[in-house]
Amino acid sequence: MRVLFDGPAPVDYGQIYVTSRELPDMSGAFAGQVNGLCGGGHPGALFLITGTRYGRVRFRIEAYDAEPPAAPAEWEDVVEVSFVPRAAVVDLVPWGEGALARLPLTPDGRDGGRLPVYRVRYCAAGMEEGSDPFGGLDPDELDEHDVSYLDRRPDRYLLCFWPQGDADGEASDGAVRADAVLRQSSGSAAYWHGWARGLPAPPTLWERVEAELRRRAEEERRNEEYRRRAELRRWGGRLPSERFRRVRGNIHGMLLLDRDLVDAVADADAAVQREIAVWAARQACALAGIADLDWMTPAWTALDRGEPLPAEFTDMTALRTRIHGGPTPTVMFAVAGLRRRDAAPADLLRAALDSPVDPVAMALPALVAAGESDPLQAALEALWAAVSTYASRRDEFLAAVRGAFPIVDRTDAR
Repeated sequence: MRVLFDGPAPVDYGQIYVTSRELPDMSGAFAGQVNGLCGGGHPGALFLITGTRYGRVRFRIEAYDAEPPAAPAEWEDVVEVSFVPRAAVVDLVPWGEGALARLPLTPDGRDGGRLPVYRVRYCAAGMEEGSDPFGGLDPDELDEHDVSYLDRRPDRYLLCFWPQGDADGEASDGAVRADAVLRQSSGSAAYWHGWARGLPAPPTLWERVEAELRRRAEEERRNEEYRRRAELRRWGGRLPSERFRRVRGNIHGMLLLDRDLVDAVADADAAVQREIAVWAARQACALAGIADLDWMTPAWTALDRGEPLPAEFTDMTALRTRIHGGPTPTVMFAVAGLRRRDAAPADLLRAALDSPVDPVAMALPALVAAGESDPLQAALEALWAAVSTYASRRDEFLAAVRGAFPIVDRTDAR
């Protein structure tokens, strides 16, 4: 026999627990049992009831290699349950506190493979006296500020563990035996036994399996709906085609700003998409005052021929330096405002586009975008760069796109 704990243990609400992990639920611990003092219905945990509601009771915990002798007569109330530990070391845990003591069920406290099912005997003495708030003491004889009665509780408890075996002493096959009331003397124990027997029967194994399957199915349904709605928000309220999904680059700004135009451009053939890309780049650069610079001619020539941009036109930092005749200073804009919690992403985008911009810095990405190998990506990125260049005048630009390319004008179809 090994003594795992012997000392005072604080209890609140007449409860204390032994647990491998999480604390047990009271009803779940006792449902289906005939005893209401030691609940073993929650795997890996025991729910222990005491007569004392608040205070410190004497508690002793012992571990045996085999079933111990019957409890001596001094123990007035005795019950047994089966216990399925989830670890070789469990904790004695008071209500609302951390572990009071570590309880190694195996001699070395290590998991030596599969742990056995344990039988647990819970013995109580003085429960009836412990149920009295003052533990049998006369409150009139106590000083008003004397709370020593919380430490002088009359009830005490013994908890014994041993590996569960069959009638011949052989090791258990893992089956959980029914709980039992071996001795009942106090009215407190009788009350809790009656309470436990009045609980609804616990769900069967198949009912638990079905409930878990329903829970998982509902969780997956909710997760799938969340993903669907998130994707709708990401794509501007309409799911895209697979061709659209494969487009890389910065296209989501256009999706939020003008989804009808984006869909129409996506439905156009590659030649039209390429024309839109080059046209948008020219409009952006014209607004920025750089479209007709002599040294820009090679770029426009390459784009008109459907060829890649010359290498010197793919470095935007170098292009800005050339345009400004030297290194350009960093310009920072600070835009402060109150953002409504219910503001839609499109509204936030429009507010950002209304802010001041550097037209040259916004227009140069349109030039680079127009040279992308994927004509749809080229068109959408160039449109977005041009919209960013026009900024607060973006509606003027979007109307011009539809005027220049009637094939993408779906205004009447809305």
